[in-house]
Amino acid sequence: MIRSASLFAQDFTLTGTVSDKAEPLPGVSVVVKGTTKGTATDVNGKFSLNVTPGDELVFSFIGYKTQVVPYTNQKQLAVNLEPNAFELQETVVVGYATQKKATLTGAVSSVSGEVLNQRKVASLSTALQGTMPGVTVQQTSGQPGADGSNIRIRGIGSINSSTYPLVLVDGVEMDINQVDANIVESVSVLKDAASASIYGSRAANGVILITTKRGKEGGITTSYSGSATVQRPTNMPNVVRAWQYLEAELKSFDNAGVSVSPAQREQQTKLIEDQKNLEPDNWNRYDTDWKKETLKDYALLHQHNVSVGGGTEKLRMFGSGSYLTQDGLIPNNSFNRTNIQVNTDAKITSWLKAGLITGVRESNTLAPGVSSPKSIINKALYMLPTLSAARELDGNWGYGKNGDNPTAQAYASGENKNKSSEILINGTLTATPLAGLELVTQYSRRNVTGRSRSLVTPYTTSLKGQVLGIYPAEDGLTEGWSQTVQNNFRTQASYEKDLGKHYAKVLAGFQTEESEFSSFFGAKQGFELGRYYLGNGDGATATSGGGASAWALMSGYARLNYTFDDKYLLEVNGRYDGSSRFVAKNRWGFFPSVSSGWVISRESFMENISKLDLLKVRASYGLLGNQNIGNYPYTATINPGYGYYLGDNKELVPGVAQTELENSNIGWEQSKQFNVGVDAALWRGKLSLTADYYIKSVYDMLMKFPLPYYAGISPAFTNAGDMRNNGWEISLTHRNEINGFSYGATVTLSDNQNEITNLNGLNSQDRTMVEGYPNQGIWGYLTDGYYRDWDDVAASPKLGTSARPGFVKYKKIYQADGVNPLLIDSRDLVYLGDPFPHYEYSLNLNAGWKGFDFTTFIQGVGKRSTFMSGVGLKPFANGSNLFEHQLDSWTPENQNAEYPLLVPEANSSDNFVRSDKWVRDGAYARLKNVVLGYTIPKALTQRVKVESFRVYVSGQNLFTRSNFFEGYDPEVSYGGGVGGEFYPIMQTYTLGVDLKF
Repeated sequence: MIRSASLFAQDFTLTGTVSDKAEPLPGVSVVVKGTTKGTATDVNGKFSLNVTPGDELVFSFIGYKTQVVPYTNQKQLAVNLEPNAFELQETVVVGYATQKKATLTGAVSSVSGEVLNQRKVASLSTALQGTMPGVTVQQTSGQPGADGSNIRIRGIGSINSSTYPLVLVDGVEMDINQVDANIVESVSVLKDAASASIYGSRAANGVILITTKRGKEGGITTSYSGSATVQRPTNMPNVVRAWQYLEAELKSFDNAGVSVSPAQREQQTKLIEDQKNLEPDNWNRYDTDWKKETLKDYALLHQHNVSVGGGTEKLRMFGSGSYLTQDGLIPNNSFNRTNIQVNTDAKITSWLKAGLITGVRESNTLAPGVSSPKSIINKALYMLPTLSAARELDGNWGYGKNGDNPTAQAYASGENKNKSSEILINGTLTATPLAGLELVTQYSRRNVTGRSRSLVTPYTTSLKGQVLGIYPAEDGLTEGWSQTVQNNFRTQASYEKDLGKHYAKVLAGFQTEESEFSSFFGAKQGFELGRYYLGNGDGATATSGGGASAWALMSGYARLNYTFDDKYLLEVNGRYDGSSRFVAKNRWGFFPSVSSGWVISRESFMENISKLDLLKVRASYGLLGNQNIGNYPYTATINPGYGYYLGDNKELVPGVAQTELENSNIGWEQSKQFNVGVDAALWRGKLSLTADYYIKSVYDMLMKFPLPYYAGISPAFTNAGDMRNNGWEISLTHRNEINGFSYGATVTLSDNQNEITNLNGLNSQDRTMVEGYPNQGIWGYLTDGYYRDWDDVAASPKLGTSARPGFVKYKKIYQADGVNPLLIDSRDLVYLGDPFPHYEYSLNLNAGWKGFDFTTFIQGVGKRSTFMSGVGLKPFANGSNLFEHQLDSWTPENQNAEYPLLVPEANSSDNFVRSDKWVRDGAYARLKNVVLGYTIPKALTQRVKVESFRVYVSGQNLFTRSNFFEGYDPEVSYGGGVGGEFYPIMQTYTLGVDLKF
């Protein structure tokens, strides 16, 4: 309501008050629309502002509806702002529907596409990190096209089946990393059985629902978003120079008692001095920096998007086209992706409407022909600097390690090209013939075609002017093709009715899903004249192959929602699934759930607590299944390629053999899930809280137990294991606006504890699966520093006979009659830690003032155990160079060194077994993302027909604090054939613009 008194002056100071009918509102933003001119109300709700006739005043305040008031020569204004019950009316996407957030009884988290798109990262999965508690997002690589993150919801849901959530984009299963963030409207994550059971057997690990943008009624709007990014590794270990390596090598021989003749010692000592004092000549002396020769200092990434939207009441459209290209750290390593999508909505009649989504995507990945990018990067880190030059003086590639030259492999070993093309059609027809009745039919077809070309071109190697041959020994070309076709049909009906304080909604549906996969490949060697196509080459080397598979799922599902006075809430879900992955008698499974809620804030005894907007408690229990274990797990595996001697002449003939046992009695993996939670909102949404505690018990897990070696066959699956996850989650958000300065903060904290509860007594030999402990738990020995001297060696327990002063000393744990107290064996192994992240936390901060916007995101892990192996841990491993931090080794004068006595790899095995010394805490805190933007005032941009113009700078992975291994990133996944291999996560710096016309 606005009261005014007229005044005929043209220019003067306008005064007024702002309240919410109950009391004055301090800190309300009062801005002249289209300008940066404004003020804020004082502690008494009063304001004063210079205005001119024709101005429009925008009054905005957190928790209240924004109000626009035209200035028509008033002298004073009294403005009443209406409370905005956004926290109560906000809707979120759930299974096959939307619901008001205030009446949700399941554990559902959501985030807007606008928030995700601010981070400007290459993969949508990475943008989800830290946005929702209980959702573990771990980026394990920075490789172009493979830098997406692993997502797990509430822990590990299986041992042999998939542990990743179901991802649905507008109801169609897709790869989350192929979705363009520019078209995302919202992302909802269904975390408990109550919210996910309507997806039945595919929801055991949670469900991610992605909704894309739709056209809005009104004029046509066009927007452009573009950015350029510089990438560089977050962390990489530093290798030593040639003289340091040679000096350490000689020292290791002496420490191990390896005999070195006087002539050899004199030769190596002279070489050390020469390397210290003379530059390498790549003939007599090599000091090759393989990292510098192979890796770039930085790589570029840029992305562009054009979106068009608008329409009328009858027809609305949203279209988007995006292009992303990303270079890698080595030559011939890149990724690009093109996404085009058009979403169309038509209102055919007053009760019938149709929607059509059409999408086209193409991605291309390029890598060298020999070795993966990760392997090449790590060879460049650990290759000895004394072997050869990267490129010799005669112009040939250096011989490296028996021809293995990472620089040559990056530049000249051929190419691995992979192209993925996707066509999507997704149509929906919605009818509302009666009030409250809605009928929906949906059909989608997704066709994904892959094309690969792997070309190996040998390169010539030499050493000191002598050509030593080509590497690899043979060229080769392999071309492949694959296609996956997914068809999805769904029809459902829902009816909702309000009867006074009673509200009920019933939903029931039927769905079929089918997927067919086929592939083939051809390969040849021996090409002439550099003509690399399969029509050329040596026909005697030709090989080919192919395969096909299919699966199908038929389902019926239903949901009942009931609320009384928006106070007492009840929801019942159920889904009946039939899967082709089981035999007929075990094919069908029923997965129900029930949940309830109590909105305490609506009770009469809470009426006097005016600052409390919402207080709700909820609880749920349900069953889910998991059938994602391959397409034919119940059958015996028959493989070709086996020969048999038959007949009187014992002639060898080709044949097949059964390589795996069958068990047709297997059924669904299942999980029982219990969840309790609380939701609260205070002070008109300025402060909100969500907290949950859950227990997820997985049973009848599909396991394979080992057979005796003499069986000569692999075991079959059997339903024989149980596992439990329990944990808690907290999310706290505060947002406010003071004198035109808006700000917000969201803190999340969560933890999950995993335990294998039943393996029928059959713990795995490597102890990665042990009853009573987490899956993939780390087991090893306890250590007690280093052996001080030979007397300490003689009097202390030992792992083997090679113990000497400076070696790692181990503790004897197992004690019993007849057990040698000085001999360490496998009975002394103890549990050392869980590699799954614990106490995950995040802090999201945002602020805005006069066109400036700022966001920052801090993310971390409070506890995580990690074991490094191979070249990442052990000096000289696999004939490798040393890293600088490995030079801090034990000597009689340095008994508290980081590393034990330096000896050759052959003499050091006892030092680097799995133990508490080498299991490091992978906890970290990381400044994950910072964005600073500025939107130019509309008064300026509209002069050039631009509705909005924003420019911004951002950074990703800017700073990390941890106690992890020096030079290594605690978030990355390490492994590979020689251990410790990785593709570093990228630190990025971005400059971008957002335009709207």
